[in-house]
Amino acid sequence: MKLTSLNKIGLIFTLMLLLQGCVDNHAADRSLEKSRNQKWLEDITYFQNEYLTGSETFPDDSLASCKLILSNLKSQIDSLSDPQIILQLSKCVAMADNGHTVIPLGFMSKIPLRFYRFSNGLHIIKSDSASKEYLGAKVLEINSIEISEVEQKLKPYLPGIERWKEFKMTDYLNSPEILNGIGLSDPNSMTLTLLKGIDTLKASFDTKEIEDIYYGNWADLYPSDDDTDWKHLLNANSTKPLYLERMQEGVFYEFDDTEKLAYFGINGYWDTADDFKGEIKEFINELKTKTDYDVVCDLRYFTGGNYIIPVDLATEPPKIIDSDKNIYLVTSNMTFSAGLVTAARIKYYAGDKIVVVGEEVGDRLKFWAERDMYRMPNSEITIADANAEHDWQDDSFTFGKTFWVNSFYGVAAKDLHLDKEIKLSFEDYLNGKDPILNWILADVK
Repeated sequence: MKLTSLNKIGLIFTLMLLLQGCVDNHAADRSLEKSRNQKWLEDITYFQNEYLTGSETFPDDSLASCKLILSNLKSQIDSLSDPQIILQLSKCVAMADNGHTVIPLGFMSKIPLRFYRFSNGLHIIKSDSASKEYLGAKVLEINSIEISEVEQKLKPYLPGIERWKEFKMTDYLNSPEILNGIGLSDPNSMTLTLLKGIDTLKASFDTKEIEDIYYGNWADLYPSDDDTDWKHLLNANSTKPLYLERMQEGVFYEFDDTEKLAYFGINGYWDTADDFKGEIKEFINELKTKTDYDVVCDLRYFTGGNYIIPVDLATEPPKIIDSDKNIYLVTSNMTFSAGLVTAARIKYYAGDKIVVVGEEVGDRLKFWAERDMYRMPNSEITIADANAEHDWQDDSFTFGKTFWVNSFYGVAAKDLHLDKEIKLSFEDYLNGKDPILNWILADVK
């Protein structure tokens, strides 16, 4: 159809009106967008009114201190970076004083290095290809601040007891964003002072996104050929001690017929095991044919999960093995939650057969666990809040407060104090030695 001049003018006028309407609507949409300040103010208000009101774990004095931090935070939003706000919120959550109430910080960006804390310092055990020359180096300083001082500054922002903080912070010391949150770093990079052999050197690293399924820095100890984006300090084909050789199985056992030693290991990969309960059943059935064996229950990297599955591991071996045989319980500051509960039950049922070896566990025997989840409306930061009490020291039970399952499985372990403290050194790891199992083998002879 051919348009006349009048039709053309009408069409142009109509298009102008439509265009103006779109512009007006877009302007209206912009006017409805929240500012950064508004978003954080809403999140902080949610934190105070929803989370703090609903949480059951804050001591009264900590609750008052937390509210003061939040009040100051509201007035400082524009002068703080996002990581600084997040770390202040994490500091508030840490005031609940239990390791299960936490803002998980694993989403914050990291440099392409992974650390592990050995008995003689923090070392780099995993890197991207571009940084592989630093594998094995000991970390002396971050941004020219001694590593011990950095750790002391970070501790108040992390939940749990000191030993659990020491484990968790190793996952966070390689995050410029987290360290920016406590005023120690640019959010996108950091400079490390390293000791490699006899050489001291400085190197700067930018944050980098690399696929890395999070389990905890203990999982970085295992050199996997499948981990193609990473380089490891150890060779995947090198000779490794038992706890490391079969680490990725999560649940595993072996019988050493020469030493007459029955070994059962559980770590944080337990949820990937084909048949956790079945492994325990098979282990117990074979142990019944080898009653003159000592038993090792290795929970050093059992960071939590489901404590009901391994209940028979605690109750059955003491009934089976000969009266002069021991049950060696291996723990560390990574033995936590369901790992700690399993350790407590093993000690209780083992009685005078028990020998606890390694490092002190990562929590008190009286702790809060299980979880409610909160999500802040704008940043979508999550808060895991413990909502049930556990007592594996005295086995006290309060209806409506204690985790109800403990009424069936609770025991009064009293303590998990070490009979022999043994820590893994960097040199032992590098040379494929397990000083804990070596000590046990010497003790059973």
